[in-house]
Amino acid sequence: MFQRIKNTINQTIAEEQARHRASLEEAANQGNTPTARRSRSTSGAGTHSHSPARRPRPAKKPSNDITSERATVDTDPAVFEAAFVIDEEDASAATSRVPTPLPTKMEKPATEKTAEDGLPDGQVTEDKAAAAEQISRSTTPVVADLPPEARARLRKLDKLEKAYPELLRSYRVAHGRIKAIEQFEKALKENTPLTSATDSDTLVEYLNQLNLKNEMVMGELKRVSAENDTEKKKAQESSKKAADAEKEVAVLKEQIAALQTAKPESDKPVNGEKKPETTKAAGEGEDFFSYDNELPKLQAELEQKSEEVQKLETQVKTLKEELSAAKEHEASLLENLEESSRELGETRDALAVKTAVESQLQARMAEITSLTERLEKSQARLKEMEAQSEKDKTRAEEVLWEKTAALTSSTARNNELESQLRDIKEAKSAQEKKNQELASEIESLIKAKADDVSKIRELSRKVDSATHPPVPVPSTPTTAQQPSLASPAPGAGGKKVKNKKKKKGGAAAAAAAAAAAAELAPSEASDIQRPPSPPVSEAPVNEELQAELVRLQEEIVQKDQQIEKLSTQRKTEEELREQIEDLEENLMSIGQDHVEAKKKIKELETEKKELKERISELEKEVQTSVEAAKVTAKLKGEYETLKDEFEDLRMKSSTLQSDLAAAQQLAQTRYKDLTDLRDVLQKAQPELKSLRQESATLKTTREELAAKNTELRNLEKREKDLRVELARAQRLAADREGEIKTLHEKISQETNARLKVEEEKRVAGRDFRRAEAEKIQISAREEAATRELQRVQEESSKLRPRIAQLEEEVTRLRKEELTLREQVEFKEGQYASAESLISSMRNQTAELGIQLKESQTQAESLDEELAETRKMLEERTRDSDRMRKLLADGDERTDHKLREMRAKMEAAIEERDRLEDESASVMRRKTREAEELRQKIRDLEKEIKELIGEKDDLERAEREWRQRKQELESYEERAESEVNELHTTVTNLRSALDGSELQVREHERKNSELRRSLDEYRLRCDKLTKEFKALQAKLSSPAMQSSRSSVDSTRSGNNGASASPDSMYLKTILLQFLEQKDNKLRAQLVPVLGKLLKFDKTDEEKWVNAVQHLNTR
Repeated sequence: MFQRIKNTINQTIAEEQARHRASLEEAANQGNTPTARRSRSTSGAGTHSHSPARRPRPAKKPSNDITSERATVDTDPAVFEAAFVIDEEDASAATSRVPTPLPTKMEKPATEKTAEDGLPDGQVTEDKAAAAEQISRSTTPVVADLPPEARARLRKLDKLEKAYPELLRSYRVAHGRIKAIEQFEKALKENTPLTSATDSDTLVEYLNQLNLKNEMVMGELKRVSAENDTEKKKAQESSKKAADAEKEVAVLKEQIAALQTAKPESDKPVNGEKKPETTKAAGEGEDFFSYDNELPKLQAELEQKSEEVQKLETQVKTLKEELSAAKEHEASLLENLEESSRELGETRDALAVKTAVESQLQARMAEITSLTERLEKSQARLKEMEAQSEKDKTRAEEVLWEKTAALTSSTARNNELESQLRDIKEAKSAQEKKNQELASEIESLIKAKADDVSKIRELSRKVDSATHPPVPVPSTPTTAQQPSLASPAPGAGGKKVKNKKKKKGGAAAAAAAAAAAAELAPSEASDIQRPPSPPVSEAPVNEELQAELVRLQEEIVQKDQQIEKLSTQRKTEEELREQIEDLEENLMSIGQDHVEAKKKIKELETEKKELKERISELEKEVQTSVEAAKVTAKLKGEYETLKDEFEDLRMKSSTLQSDLAAAQQLAQTRYKDLTDLRDVLQKAQPELKSLRQESATLKTTREELAAKNTELRNLEKREKDLRVELARAQRLAADREGEIKTLHEKISQETNARLKVEEEKRVAGRDFRRAEAEKIQISAREEAATRELQRVQEESSKLRPRIAQLEEEVTRLRKEELTLREQVEFKEGQYASAESLISSMRNQTAELGIQLKESQTQAESLDEELAETRKMLEERTRDSDRMRKLLADGDERTDHKLREMRAKMEAAIEERDRLEDESASVMRRKTREAEELRQKIRDLEKEIKELIGEKDDLERAEREWRQRKQELESYEERAESEVNELHTTVTNLRSALDGSELQVREHERKNSELRRSLDEYRLRCDKLTKEFKALQAKLSSPAMQSSRSSVDSTRSGNNGASASPDSMYLKTILLQFLEQKDNKLRAQLVPVLGKLLKFDKTDEEKWVNAVQHLNTR
């Protein structure tokens, strides 16, 4: 990308340099051509030896373009720096080639000198005065400034020089960044599975996976270390408990042995005591012996012993009950262990889901940040565009104002010129009348002059005839013939002059007449001076004739002066005519400028309209950006709420994990206690058989009846609770059915849930029927127990302490029941929290759907904007094509005008050379015409410069159009990229929606599993109550082995029941693994499968490799 930017920068710089050099060379050529032509005209005017059509020297060839010298673009900044250096020689040459107007002081040509030598004194002085006027007119100081094109180019160069260090610095920065990015990409390729730095999402996912692995490893380490510590503590406690139990058992054995030995000893002394007393009575007749004193002692001892036996029996019973309770507790603990392991797996799955949710949240955060950055960029770009539009607006207004001012000035100038034209036309008509009058006067004067000349000739003849005798002399006819021959010459000359006057516009008529008069005067003077001195007799006649001749000569001189004055007036009139024609041409050019200015004003008005439309579009874009900012603010708020919910979930998960750890510790301690108690029981069972047989007879039916009554009440309460739960389950089923109607995709799952609920109802009905059958059995037992009541009442007084003990056991069992109920309530709370989680996830899915709709509407609006921008682009391309056509037409017009001007100039130069060759008298007029033509050429050059300036303006406008077109194209590309990004975000949102739906399904599955576990807890509670009843019923029966076998069978049944949900859980996870399309989520499910199927590290690696192979495929 940076390489492309660098190439474009180099190309634009090379183009600018080429244009600059071409413009300098064009300016040099334009400056050289007029100077060459002027020098050529002066040389042609000075000498006749050189040819009139002399060619100017060819201009130097332009230097080659930088692009031809440097075809390949270098990436080094030094080359970029060298490309910006502008040759000083070219610049100096360009500045030196600027056309400077030649001084109009020129040397007088040799032809003029010769002509002045041949002309009379008066005419020479007039010519000198005209030359002095011309020199004073031409020596006005001309400022040798640079042309506007060169100034514009120099300004551009200054701008480039200002922008050059910034461009170079940015280029160096970009170059360094590119190198750093290449090194970073190399490191990425070597150390990560990534290939380029552009895949930011994959890099984030890779880092998240690494963090997840580290967290999981640390969690496992902590868990294992905590388990090791707890197991060590439990082992120490169990060893202590086992030692205490062994001591207690030894103490009990000693007590039993002491009791057994005490019974026969107590029997022996009763018989043996009588004998010594009789012997004593026989031996000692005097001592008194009484059985009344000994009997109470023995009875007291017997009572003590019986009490001790009863105590021991009660201890045995308590131990039995504790054993049975311990067995039950062991079974419940095993079940709790299985459930806790299952819950652990579920929590791990939930943790994996949470990690996936976290990654999705992070991805969404990144998307939100990117969207906010894009929004900020678009807002900045909008501000820039607004500023640019305002600048364009102000510039257009300034241009409009300037154009209107120029229009007003041009209209005022037009009016002034029109008024001047009218005045000039009136003066022209007056001058024409004067010219006619002057021409008539000149003709009359010429006629009078001719008459005078004829009179002078006649007088000269008379003088000749008077002076000379009538004898013919050969000399006199020659002298008479000479003036006669000389007299037609001026007539012929006059005719030629008249013809030339007709051809050239009557400009040289007065000059020809003056020349003829000047030629006549000396010839006549020579004729007058030529005759010899008359004789004395004819002196008065000669004097009169000479006086007439002098008078006539003075009249001729006066008439010549009048003719010269009239000819000068004629010349001034011709100059006025030429000025009038120039003014008319200027008026025509001003009218054309006026029309072009009107066209430009119309174009500027259209541009103003387009700018207004552009401003309205920009305002619309600003509104859309504001709306987008509002949407982003909403998204931020939603993100914050999601973050809060996520933190709450994290807290809940941490509490659940701590609870799970505590439950595991409790389960392990209880399991060890159970194993210890089981060992103690196995040791105490052979000794307790006899005690069981003795205690079986001591049981009372009354206590059983009370227990049965309480059980019946409990069962009735349980039945009510079950009915309430059934109603709640029905309500839940109805809610589920409503949700099924709204969510068509989850019909099958909800129907399965409903079927499960119906099965639960059937199971509950079956349990209710069993309870009724048990109630009937209990009533039958109650009838049998009433029969035995009379027999038992006698023993009731003896067994009252036993009743108290049993009541204490009942309270203990109630406490255990309360703890079980608390556990059930805790599970129900977990279920409720899971339901709230599901509802929150549904809300999230709804919000995601709304976001999807909003993004779709945004995408549609962006598509519409794209279509509008494309239309604008097409319009801009059409406008640029029109501008190009107009430019081409303008170029053609300027070329045509230049050709016409060149043709005119060449024709004028040829005419001037031809007229210079014709005569020296016409040279002055031609030089004047040449000067006028030079003035016209200067005007034409000015017009050419103006046209070139207009051409540059048009080229500048074309460049601006191109820049605008490029900006629109870049804007279109940005819009397309934004649309693509929106499409990607839409796809990401869809994938996130799919993931959330999967999570919803998983939560529903967890709900169903929680329901199942709740039902299992209830069934276990029922089973525990039944087992408690059965144990109480079977305590009276001697066959205890059968109870043990039943307990073992129930335990095995429980194990089988617990195995079935594990298989169901495994099936669901395998189904998810196979149904999952995203291989990343598959890779996340691999450790869960590994924990369920007890994979090794090698097995897990194989699974991960297999998933990666699926990715590559």
